[in-house]
Amino acid sequence: MRPVPSLSGFITVFLFVLRCCASGQKQELGMTFIRHPQPFIAPLGDDVFLECNLNLAPEKFVWRHRPLGSNKWEPFNQAANSSGKASILTVNFDHKSKAGDYRCIAFYGTSGLASDPARLTLATIDKFSDKNDVEIKVPVGNTVPITCPLPYSAPEPDILFFKDLRPVKNTTLTSGKTLIIENARPSDSGKYHCTANNYLSGQMYLSNHNTILTVEPTQTLQNSYFIKQPQTKYKVLRGKNVTLECFGAGYPVPQVTWSKLGKPLPSRSTSTAMGLTITNVQPSDQGEYDCAWNNGKYPLKLMIILIVVEPPRVLKGPKGLTFAEGGELELSCSVSGQPEPTIEWLINGETLTVNNNVEIRGATLSISSVEKKHAGIVQCVASNEYGSHSGYNFLRVTPKQHVGGALESRHEYGIPNSSHKHTRIGGRRRGKDGKRKGPDVLVPPEQPNVTRLSDTSVMVRWSVPENNGLEIQFFKVQYRELGQRMNGKQAKWMTANTEIPNHVRSFEVSDLQPNHTYRFRIAAVYSNNDNKLSPNSVRFHLNRSTSINSDKMPIPLFTNTESLSPHRILLLWQNPDRTANIDGFYVYHRASTTAGDYIKTTVEGKNSTRIVISHLQSDTTYEFKVQSFSTDAASEFSKILREKTKKLPVPDVPVQQVKVENEQKPVETPRNSNMYAIVGGVLGGAILLGGLAAITVAYKKRKFKQSRDSSQDQAKPITNGRVLNGGITDSKINITSNPLAGLDPVDDAHQPKSGHQSSMEMASFLNGQNNNSNLHHNVETTTGSTVNSMLKESALHHGPPVPLDQHL
Repeated sequence: MRPVPSLSGFITVFLFVLRCCASGQKQELGMTFIRHPQPFIAPLGDDVFLECNLNLAPEKFVWRHRPLGSNKWEPFNQAANSSGKASILTVNFDHKSKAGDYRCIAFYGTSGLASDPARLTLATIDKFSDKNDVEIKVPVGNTVPITCPLPYSAPEPDILFFKDLRPVKNTTLTSGKTLIIENARPSDSGKYHCTANNYLSGQMYLSNHNTILTVEPTQTLQNSYFIKQPQTKYKVLRGKNVTLECFGAGYPVPQVTWSKLGKPLPSRSTSTAMGLTITNVQPSDQGEYDCAWNNGKYPLKLMIILIVVEPPRVLKGPKGLTFAEGGELELSCSVSGQPEPTIEWLINGETLTVNNNVEIRGATLSISSVEKKHAGIVQCVASNEYGSHSGYNFLRVTPKQHVGGALESRHEYGIPNSSHKHTRIGGRRRGKDGKRKGPDVLVPPEQPNVTRLSDTSVMVRWSVPENNGLEIQFFKVQYRELGQRMNGKQAKWMTANTEIPNHVRSFEVSDLQPNHTYRFRIAAVYSNNDNKLSPNSVRFHLNRSTSINSDKMPIPLFTNTESLSPHRILLLWQNPDRTANIDGFYVYHRASTTAGDYIKTTVEGKNSTRIVISHLQSDTTYEFKVQSFSTDAASEFSKILREKTKKLPVPDVPVQQVKVENEQKPVETPRNSNMYAIVGGVLGGAILLGGLAAITVAYKKRKFKQSRDSSQDQAKPITNGRVLNGGITDSKINITSNPLAGLDPVDDAHQPKSGHQSSMEMASFLNGQNNNSNLHHNVETTTGSTVNSMLKESALHHGPPVPLDQHL
């Protein structure tokens, strides 16, 4: 038998959980990088260790390399040490071609999530390029800067100054390259030069020329002048410190004044002899600064521009959407950063390139014809010279329906085609006339989204694509714990007992274990009693106690309810915080006369404000409450409001028309009448006794059968719902609690072995209104003709009994 590939990483949502990654957008995917590879500077010959780490262990890691000057990512064939959630790549930096960007890609099934890239830089330093001596003459008492003409170096070099070939001790340096001599005296005169040392490469170079300083003990008036050509533009990374240098001299010694164009100086700024120092630079500090020196009649001014640069940040990642195969796609993301970042789009870790089908306009991605290969994790990666950052979500592609007996391809969802058939998708059936009819098209539910409700419960939500396939009778929710192994095998899928009506699109799964990881899927049962499974959800880790997230969720302002009919009630609420990052609302209702579980309804969209709850009982008071939710958590409940449905209208009872019989009846002789009465009495008694006996035997068999099946699978009342909900009598069609018990123990494989029946079984019984106790009472208190009339009426109402133990 050909083994079924592992599907433990099968992902087809996406947080939605996604919980978004490092940007704080906890997206629906559920997985995120805890540690991205970090930038590294190393000399040739070193071994460099690059590490990435995730919160959920993927199936495998793959490393990619982009050489300097290239825009193409290539596989890096050097083996990495990968185990569990982490992967460490050892790069033998034996050639400068191995410099460049590196990223790791974590694969969950066929879907890949790429880390932010990290740059490996060769440690080196260039030689000095200064060509002439620099001469400085100043009156005594001024502050003198002596600059070292630094060459390029990675990392920044260590600077050492010399005066007349002797090291200068107790020096004050600014910006790492300028020697400051305060209150200069004639003894400070001399020849200065510097050295630059790269401590990683071990290289050290000496400046080519000297700075010749002459301090004059003059008493002659000198207007202010700049000692050296000032630097007029500074770029500083947000959060760092900077000193804006402005050195003026003269006699008498001039005083300096700093100002900022249009705004006051930052509160974190200080004016010293070295310049204007600003600590913890912020974007608001950016602008034009003016330095003014004055010692008399002619002031000296200088304008300096400060630019604050920032690493990129994806403020809002692409949305997790579903697109039809062959349709058009457009996604966008919102980014920040200075200078403006460049945008790279990836699907499953592969960089998209512009072609006839793909167009990239900055932060917008357009695909003119969506293919199934586009399903998976879509990423928007923003990069500039100060770093990279990405936002991601899940892109779903609804494949075209192929009818005519062929199995639908599910390869792009991470499900390999298998020789084992779990569900009959194609095929033809015969009608009563014996002619062949069209194929049975079973369109499965889409991959479910999962939201944490508490330490032990989640809300599972799904949708069903618009289609012309067979009608869905009901849903069942299945879940399985990951990582749990018994006898070396994965834990089996469990099925919630509740049958979910076909209009419902959400369900609460409770009694889970905190800090455990699960997958969920939806089983749909169709009108032909066949079934089909949705794609599995992403791995969902049920975190323990995230009340901090719940505290941030706005509590809906529940304002009004209105009864619309005997079965429908309108609810109105408001979102008190439109800026909050929420995905929608959960609406709960139950009859006030009961203390049972609330029926839960999902309303998608943060701007939703109303819903009509249907399928309610007439003339009944219901209580309602609302909470907001996101992929992380749900808010506290709103206040409870109550509303009563309207009464059913009283129908007009028609007057029964009695037909008078005027036909003349034949006259019977007393003898014949007596004879007929005796014979009729005997026959009637025999028929009545035989009928009562047969009905009693049939009733006892039916009661025993129902009692046996009920003990095997007791269904719980319906406790969940979506837009249309209410008091719905539970159907007696059930899927067993372990529907995949006979399957291969391969993670996420849901095809039964050859020769095995599917363990998902359905038992059909007479539904709803057939009350056995009432039938038994009628049998004992009515005549034979009345019993026959009841049986006929029951058959008209319910139809013939359905055979038991129908297999899906």
